[in-house]
Amino acid sequence: MNGIRQRFRHARRESFAGGSRPAAAGRRVARRTQGLECSSGNFPNAAYTRITLGTSCRRTSNLWSFLRCGFQTLELFTGEFPRFGTFHRKTSKPWNFLPRNFQTLELFAPKLPNLGTFFHKTSKLWNFSAASVRPVAGVQCSSGRAGSALVVALWVLMILSLMVGGLAFNMQVEAAISSQFRKRLAAEYLARGGVELARYILAHLRDVSKEEEFPEGENGDLMMAALHISRGIGVSGLERKLGRGKVVLDIVPEEGRRNVNLLTDEDWEEILDQSNVPEDKWDELIDCFRDWVDPNEEHRLNGAESDDPFYRDRGYECKNAPLDTVDELLLIKGFTPQIVYGGPSEVEGEPPYLGMARWLTVWGDGRVNVNTASREVLLTIPEIDEFAVDAIIEGRKGPDGEAGTRDDGFTSVDEVIAAAGLSREVAHRITVSSYKYLRVVSTGQVGDLAVIVWCVLEYQGDKVRVVFWREDTASKT
Repeated sequence: MNGIRQRFRHARRESFAGGSRPAAAGRRVARRTQGLECSSGNFPNAAYTRITLGTSCRRTSNLWSFLRCGFQTLELFTGEFPRFGTFHRKTSKPWNFLPRNFQTLELFAPKLPNLGTFFHKTSKLWNFSAASVRPVAGVQCSSGRAGSALVVALWVLMILSLMVGGLAFNMQVEAAISSQFRKRLAAEYLARGGVELARYILAHLRDVSKEEEFPEGENGDLMMAALHISRGIGVSGLERKLGRGKVVLDIVPEEGRRNVNLLTDEDWEEILDQSNVPEDKWDELIDCFRDWVDPNEEHRLNGAESDDPFYRDRGYECKNAPLDTVDELLLIKGFTPQIVYGGPSEVEGEPPYLGMARWLTVWGDGRVNVNTASREVLLTIPEIDEFAVDAIIEGRKGPDGEAGTRDDGFTSVDEVIAAAGLSREVAHRITVSSYKYLRVVSTGQVGDLAVIVWCVLEYQGDKVRVVFWREDTASKT
C-alpha cells in the first residue's frame, strides 16, 4: 500500500506541476473518484485505478471527451493488459467499437467488476448497443432500453393497424363499386329484355280474340295485354321477375299524344292554356314555331327566322323542316325548359308551368286515340270539354266499369260520340284502335338500382321496327 500511495503522490505532483493549486485539484479528484468503485482484488494498482478512472468518468460529457482524456490514463494499463492499449489506439470513432475490441475489456471482469458501470454512467454512449457490448459479470443493464423497445413495438402495431384498416376500407369500397356495376349491368339487360318481351306481345296481336279464354298465370297476362293493344288500349305495369331482378313494362300507343308537327293554331292555344303559359306569350310562341318548321325564310308577325339575333347569337339557323323529336322545341325562340318540361313561372305569383312535352309526339297521323289518351291530352282537343272527357274516361272502362278487363275500350268513333255527346265535327280528330306506333317503356330493376329504356316501335303487320331508342342512366329506386 505504501508503494501505491507513493505512485499516487507522484502522479499528483506531475498533474499539478507548473504553479497549479494542489488543494483545489485534490478536491476535484476526490469528487471525480466518487463515480466509480473498483475492487482492489487481485489488481496490484487498484487504488491508482480508482482515482484515474473516476476522473475519466466525471470528465466525460460525451464519448469524444472520454476518448480524448480518459484513454490517456488507460494507456498506463498496457503493462498489465497489453491488448488494452491496442484497443484504445484502434478506436477512432464511437461506431468502431467492434466486438473484437471488447473482448479485451472482458478480461477486466474478474478484477474490475464495476467497470461496466463506468460505461453506463457516460452521458452519451448512444452507440454502445447490445450488439456491440456483451454483458459481463457485475454489470446491471438500464431499464430505458426495454422501455424504448416497448415504444417502438407500440408504434409498429399502430402503423400496422392503420395499414390493415386502410386496406379493409379500400376493399369495402371496391366491393361496393363492383356490386353496383353488376347490378347496373343486370338491370340494363333486364330493361332491354323488356323491349323484346314487348315485341313478342306485338307479334301475337292477331292470335287473340275477345271470346278466347286465357290461361292463368304469366301467359294469360301476356295474352290479355295483346288483346288490349289490339283494341288501342295501353298496357301499364306488366311485371316479370327474372333471376334477382324484375322488369316492369308499359306499352302505350303513341297516338294517345298530340303530334306536334300537325297541330293547328287552335290546338296550340289549347295546349298552351293547359300548360299555364300566359296568354300574352301565345302569339309569339306559335309564330316562332311556324317559322322554325316552314320551308321558307319569311317572317311572321311575331315570329323569328334565321336572321333573328336569338339564332345568330347561338350560332345556328332555323330548321325549316318538321321536328324529329319533341326536345327540339328547346331550340326555338321563346320555348324555355320551364315551358317545355314544366317549372316555375318567370312572373312572381303566377302558377307554375305544367310542361307540354308529356302530351306531344312526332309520330302518328294527328288523330288522338281516345282509348289510351290521358285526361290532359283529351282536354287539348277543341270542342271537347271537361264533361265530355269524364264521359270518355268512364265509357272506355267497358260495360263492367272496371279497368283492365277484356271488355275495356270503345270499338268505334260513333260509340265515343254517342257516349260523350260530341258533335260529328270532332270525328276526324279522334280514333279508337290506332296502334301503328307504340311507346315501350321498360324498367329493369335489381335491388335498389333501376335502368329505364324507352323506345318507339312501328308495327306493320308481322314486322316490328324500332324508330326511336333511348336509355336513361341508372338511378336509385
